[in-house]
Amino acid sequence: MLSITIRRFWIKLTRWEYWPTWIVYFPVFVYYLYLSLKSGSLLFFTRVNPEMEMGGLFGASKYRQLEHLSDDFKPITLLFQPGIASQDLLDKLNRAGIKYPFILKPDLAERGRGVHLVEDESYLKNLLTKVSYPFIVQEYIQGEFEAGVFVYKIPGNTKIEIPSLVIKEFLTVQGDGRSSLRELMLKKDRALMALPKLSKRLGSKMFEIPPDNEEIHLEPIGNHNRGTKFRDGRHLIHPGMYDFYAGIVRQLPDFFYGRFDLRANSQHVFLQNRNIKILEVNGVNAEPAHIYDPGTSLMSGIVTLLKHWNIIYNIARANQSNGYPLQTYKEALQHYWQWRKAVRI
Repeated sequence: MLSITIRRFWIKLTRWEYWPTWIVYFPVFVYYLYLSLKSGSLLFFTRVNPEMEMGGLFGASKYRQLEHLSDDFKPITLLFQPGIASQDLLDKLNRAGIKYPFILKPDLAERGRGVHLVEDESYLKNLLTKVSYPFIVQEYIQGEFEAGVFVYKIPGNTKIEIPSLVIKEFLTVQGDGRSSLRELMLKKDRALMALPKLSKRLGSKMFEIPPDNEEIHLEPIGNHNRGTKFRDGRHLIHPGMYDFYAGIVRQLPDFFYGRFDLRANSQHVFLQNRNIKILEVNGVNAEPAHIYDPGTSLMSGIVTLLKHWNIIYNIARANQSNGYPLQTYKEALQHYWQWRKAVRI
């Protein structure tokens, strides 16, 4: 047990992608304060995506953004309030065409918090007893390729920019016919870092021995803090993407900055802009997530984040000239407490 603790400590110490967010973002926060002084308000970012709550920095409804997209570009998604009976929920899912397995997640949370792959009614009933926040149920898209495409547009320009593309590699291990699932995980650094959460979720399955050469998907949710490896995919950006994602941006009212988290059947069809399903639309809180590629240095990551906050400032300044108002501090406080309730999951 001690050796596992030491290994986890060393991995976390030597790989900044595992560092606490506040450490990485400290210089970004200082720069944000500078930009706030220049703009005259701590809430200048709320002008970036005026239709989103707080510009999408926090407290933005995932469901409301997906509602703007045509059905061709999104999974079937329904919004529910806490306290709904499991049978009522299942009846509504059945009418909408959502079957097991499906995704259940908070409408306001982020970074994979509270996201569940629900595979049976027993798990659903247990989950609903713990849900105290508005949540969405989403058709589970089983495509093997998941990515995040970052886009922004300077107000007044018709052209969009795509400065970041991240490819998400799901956490897997390969059986050898001799080792238990837990033993296989201990041999893989990324699985080792996710071990506490996975042990709680997998329970006794951790001690089963997978067949030789069988690939085991440990985590179906493509979030970095749940073991997913983020790879820099900017080399995949090609001219045909610009018109395609500009068309999606046009479906979103007053949307100028953010990231589309999506799935496709394969990288090949993704590059052809076919059969793409957008799982989430993120606003100002969206990171250029390619920076979490293990090959990216901390300095490069921080510089990229600073550049993106400069983009946020420039968009906000342009939208101020176009007459977009700031959201108020009262609104900010209301959205903050709603968001905090969701992220404490």
